[in-house]
Amino acid sequence: MKIQLCNPHFLIITFKELNWSVLMSQEDMAEKVGLPPGTVVHTGIDRTEKVTISIMEFADGQMREYIADSIDDCSPPLDPAATKWVHVRGVHDVELVKKVCDFYELHPLVVEDIPSVGQRPKFEAMPKSVYIVLRRYDYKKQDGELQSEQMSIVFGKNFVLSFQESPDDVFDAIRDRARHPSSSIRSAGPDYLAYVILDLLVDEYFAVLERIGDMIEDLEDELIEYATSDILNRIYKIKRNLLSFRRHIWPLREVVLKLMRDASAYVKQETQVFLRDLYDHVIRVTDHVETYRESITGMLDIYLSSVSNKMNEVMKVLTVVSTIVIPLTLMASIYGMNWKYIPEIEVLGNFGYPIFLVAMLAVTAVLVMYFRKRAWI
Repeated sequence: MKIQLCNPHFLIITFKELNWSVLMSQEDMAEKVGLPPGTVVHTGIDRTEKVTISIMEFADGQMREYIADSIDDCSPPLDPAATKWVHVRGVHDVELVKKVCDFYELHPLVVEDIPSVGQRPKFEAMPKSVYIVLRRYDYKKQDGELQSEQMSIVFGKNFVLSFQESPDDVFDAIRDRARHPSSSIRSAGPDYLAYVILDLLVDEYFAVLERIGDMIEDLEDELIEYATSDILNRIYKIKRNLLSFRRHIWPLREVVLKLMRDASAYVKQETQVFLRDLYDHVIRVTDHVETYRESITGMLDIYLSSVSNKMNEVMKVLTVVSTIVIPLTLMASIYGMNWKYIPEIEVLGNFGYPIFLVAMLAVTAVLVMYFRKRAWI
């Protein structure tokens, strides 16, 4: 995005950096026009990485952890009391996604939404499972860019399926907890495991907001000292990130509420307490986003006011200089005329030139004293 300052009150903004993930998602969505419901099409950036499937099984306080060698490893657990967590890293292989979902008899519309990465956060209660989709956010320290990807979570009586776009494993912390013999993840069931996954993603929101808050504080300090176009670019960048963040956070409140209210067949009473705490976290995230948006709006006002004040100072100096020079120019033009007879020249004689300079200095001094008395300079 290129921003040009024309004057204190008008900005010309030329967008050169667009959200390519959104544009590509819209282009890919156009490919689905006319296709029947349930048609699985991957929307998003093209990926060539190999899809990795991580599996954890919990039964009788024991745990098995492995990487799937074949698609058959993703089949439901043989023990009805066991819990199986299948985590798929990469949704660009739609055939593989369909095969995993077929094992658990997921609704075709759910299977369609998993590789369609432009989904709005939502909750769907299906006859045999619960489907939740939301976005994961992360700040890349290398380039300072806000990255996001779609996360899909499906859970039922004895399974949890999770799907993410990128090949990076973002659930190492959960696996570390599950490896501990006394971890409640092993025995609490799939509803609790789904809560743990959601809680981790929401906790990452706080880390992202903390980073945004630090950036806003740094910008405020710089803005007080001097306002430049670079600072304005950074302000608009943060504003754009917050707008995207807010667009996906607000619907998440409704998702958690529906999960507590409409998924009673799959969520135990013991897990409801944790979901209420999760809802409180989502509310806090929403409040932080709104606070930062107000701060960014205030910073834009400060920037425009600062630029306007600088322009006013420049105009004031030019006006004072012009006002002082105008009478001097008038005096010089009068006595610079090429008339044959000018009375003052003969009267003053040889002292005319120094007397004229003194008169000009006197006019200048009087004007400066007058301006200072009026507090104009």
